[in-house]
Amino acid sequence: MRRLIRPGGNPLARGSDRLEGVLLAVVLTVPLLALPISVVIGAQTHAEQLRESRHQVRSRTSVTAVLLEEAVSEVPNIRGATAVSETPAYWHSPEGTLRTGNVAAEVGTPAREGVRIWVDERGEKVQSPMSRGGALREGLAAAASLWLAILFGCVGLFWGSRCLLDRVRRRSWKREWELFGPLWSGFRDGGQA
Repeated sequence: MRRLIRPGGNPLARGSDRLEGVLLAVVLTVPLLALPISVVIGAQTHAEQLRESRHQVRSRTSVTAVLLEEAVSEVPNIRGATAVSETPAYWHSPEGTLRTGNVAAEVGTPAREGVRIWVDERGEKVQSPMSRGGALREGLAAAASLWLAILFGCVGLFWGSRCLLDRVRRRSWKREWELFGPLWSGFRDGGQA
């Protein structure tokens, strides 16, 4: 690995070998330098999502929605998974206003059965508040995504550069062989001695 990064001591090292060594050093260094930056970005994302989670917990209320009809599904159940269907229901907002809409209910739940849903201040149906675990997952995902993007970007840059350098080296070897090959092999003028 050391010889790949620093081929300068070798008298046969070409400029393309030295450039490849510099690129390899960059590919090894940049992801290491990006690791703390990714951790900071992940921590900031976690803090933002945690604030959002707290806001959602304060602004959302759990209420009981009453199904207007039985929850049925047109899609067959696959391998015992719990099937859920959007079913018409009604509920009361935190101020007491009657609201209607479709709610997710387990298939087979009869009409007039209660289903827990989350609503905002106006009584509109919303997703359940984000949990602390959800905020942590978002932060970890942000950190990992950034770091992996940098890592794969560096590896892709190195791979592409190496392919280009190999192409340049092959052309150079071909030109040198065409120039010196006939002198070494004794063949000249189309292969006649």
